[in-house]
Amino acid sequence: MWSRLKDLIRGVLAGKSGSVSFPQLFEQFQEMLGDHQRAMELIADLGEKSGGDYIFDRKYLNDTAHELRDLLLRMVKGLNLIASDRYYDLYSALDRVFIPLGAELRGRLSVADAPYVVPLAGAPSDTPELTGGKANTLTEIIKRLDIPVPDGFVITTQAYYRFLEHNELEERIHSSLESWISGDEGLSKISSRIRYAILAGIVPQDASREIKQHAERGGGFWAVRSSAYGEDGELSFAGLHESVLNVPAENILRAYKTVLAGLFSAEALSYRRRVGLIGEEGAMAVLCQRMVPCTASGVAQSFHLSGGDPDCIAVHASFGLGRTVVEGRSATDLFVVEKAALHRITVRRIAEKKTIVRPLSGGGDEEVPLAGPIMATPSISDETLVCLAKWAVALERYFKRPQEIEWAVDESGTCQLLQCRRLALSESMTSQEQDICESCAEYPILANEIGSVAHTGVGSGPVHVVQTNEEMADFPEGAVLVTRYTAPWLAMIVPKASAIIAERGSVAGHLATIAREFRVPALVGVENATEILRDGMEVTLDTYHRIVYAGRVKELIRYELAQTTVFEESPEFRLLRRLIKRVAPLHLIDPSAPDFTPQGCTTAHDLIRFIHEKAVQELMNLPALLKDFKTAKVWTLVSDVPLGLKILDLGEGIDPEAEGSKIRMDQIRSLPLKALWAGVAHPDTWSTEPVAVDFKGLMSSLTRPLDVASGGYSPVGYNLAVVNRIYMNLHLRLGYHFNLIDARMHDEAQHNHIYFRFVGGVTDISRRSRRARVLAGILSRFHFNVVVKGDLVVARLLHLPKEEIQRRLAVLGKLIGFTRQLDIQLRNDRDIPLFVKTFFDRHAKLE
Repeated sequence: MWSRLKDLIRGVLAGKSGSVSFPQLFEQFQEMLGDHQRAMELIADLGEKSGGDYIFDRKYLNDTAHELRDLLLRMVKGLNLIASDRYYDLYSALDRVFIPLGAELRGRLSVADAPYVVPLAGAPSDTPELTGGKANTLTEIIKRLDIPVPDGFVITTQAYYRFLEHNELEERIHSSLESWISGDEGLSKISSRIRYAILAGIVPQDASREIKQHAERGGGFWAVRSSAYGEDGELSFAGLHESVLNVPAENILRAYKTVLAGLFSAEALSYRRRVGLIGEEGAMAVLCQRMVPCTASGVAQSFHLSGGDPDCIAVHASFGLGRTVVEGRSATDLFVVEKAALHRITVRRIAEKKTIVRPLSGGGDEEVPLAGPIMATPSISDETLVCLAKWAVALERYFKRPQEIEWAVDESGTCQLLQCRRLALSESMTSQEQDICESCAEYPILANEIGSVAHTGVGSGPVHVVQTNEEMADFPEGAVLVTRYTAPWLAMIVPKASAIIAERGSVAGHLATIAREFRVPALVGVENATEILRDGMEVTLDTYHRIVYAGRVKELIRYELAQTTVFEESPEFRLLRRLIKRVAPLHLIDPSAPDFTPQGCTTAHDLIRFIHEKAVQELMNLPALLKDFKTAKVWTLVSDVPLGLKILDLGEGIDPEAEGSKIRMDQIRSLPLKALWAGVAHPDTWSTEPVAVDFKGLMSSLTRPLDVASGGYSPVGYNLAVVNRIYMNLHLRLGYHFNLIDARMHDEAQHNHIYFRFVGGVTDISRRSRRARVLAGILSRFHFNVVVKGDLVVARLLHLPKEEIQRRLAVLGKLIGFTRQLDIQLRNDRDIPLFVKTFFDRHAKLE
């Protein structure tokens, strides 16, 4: 596919030093950054469309996907140009993402192209026309949420159509339904005739072979459940379709036909006609899950219906299999649990349970009486109730609607989710918008009409401010994430958050994209958010009106949960969701992770992240690249701080009227270098209190040879800065220490970054590693993402405004001097926090 392009790139790379100038190479990097930003904007626009506030058609989806593909192709080409073709595998990664995406856009993701059977965990997302509503929801939960679901497989609607074709049933079913609709025959007669024909039919050999292979893999018993197209979506079909429990593997085909026949029960046909779903839209997929040897089971509702309370969940439970609860066979226990973090149990109504449904050893189940004290014993523990409350909160937050959950507790006490569907609310529970406005007026407003909406919705919870990457481990489930900057590494806690409020950031940034993926309401650009919103404060975010309320606005939350979303079931919207799931998820977060490779890129967002990271890393090795360009002019900086710094100007980084080979700091035009030098040249920078170090003696060590074994290496043999007006790449050797800084200061925050690397020292590794931990402690306070490995420190910071980049570069300048001989002074681990404190005491105005 890319052969001609690859030949072209190879030709350019083969003659790079002769045909491409050093500034041209850097210009390629600048173009890549522009393509990176445009690609993120396209993904953000797709995310905005998913909120339902904008009208779009299939042409918009096609055009967006094609533009995104072209941008990424240019980025892959650019990276390989810079990196001498070392990332050739990215072309294959590009194919892996965009070939199936293109097939979907061309309408090729139809049941005609689909397999007969797919594993539940590996089923394609957002394809209810293939796997049915029930299985599609479970696949989403498995892939997105940390909730255990029994293993299984899905017999797809492709198998259903194959079954109809093989048994010549399609026309017979169609004519029978027409006869019923016209009034020529009664519903009961029509239903019986269709169901008998299905039960008497034969599963074709190609489909039955696949079904048997999955069923016999590992043996055991199966729960065989309906997963019709449209089931458990806007329309629940609850109780209208068949489920066959405790099925031995050898009986799986019989159970399969029983479930198919249930599609045409009198009750199901009547319901489908009433809601306008008659004919092919009733296609049946069948979900097969391993039976849970359960001691108790039941239903949890994330909205307490009888109490009309969106802040509580209701749990109905009984011993044995779930038929007792869902079919109302016997009295059941009722528990009401608060959604708030402690999940306080407010209601316990323990019923006298007279029967239990249990599996039979050879298959099937039986209902038997209970006797004795167990009848009045609670069927589940408080631990199970807390677990169900956490699930209900997470599922409701993700699907943005109240949920009804079927669950079971196995013999080890582990709870597993069996089914999940939207919980229908009565009209009496839906408040009018005018009433909502009146109710909201009673709550204090903390922030009003500020910021930009990254994802629409309403979210509420306790505020949790995250200032450093170390604080992410303590982020509680359901909290409101408040942060100064929308750093990409915050992505790992987004699924836990009920809402996101950031002081800085872009709606096209990485974090905003992740927020849309997990449907978390997000507002960016909220000035002073970390000062207004303090840890533990209960707040409600309404992004529709860009308001942050004090307290939990229960009426607003209830109104949001009760809204209908019919638009989500349109073909265009389902195609949009499938497209988003191929382009938007970000899996490659940590550049040091073993899967941070071209092979690890599974989405367009992964490709964007990987290319950007590697491009910056390549530019961080500019001194090595410089060896290929012998004619580049290098200036020497004359300064009171005798670092012997050489400067290569890529354009507009040095006063154009400068002459000779030496320049002064006032002739520097590069914004990042000027910002860094403000810290380097500060009078207090080279002081190392509490242990004084002679400045002259410190400077005399600057020309000592670098310890290459420590990991620092300057391939050109001197301190070098490669700059233009908004960019700086600095390789700085201070005796046995090596600093590398790559930074960009653009007027638009989404283009900005700082990459910092420090390594080396003259002492043993324990002291050098202490110095590294001091650096990490300081840098994390300035919102760098910091990784420490021995004496190596790697810190990253992205998408900050220009003035914030300037401030942090000054910090790095001060750190260069402050940490110069810390490894000598750090005698034990207790000294680490003391020296972190010393730095901030000395530079109190930095924070």
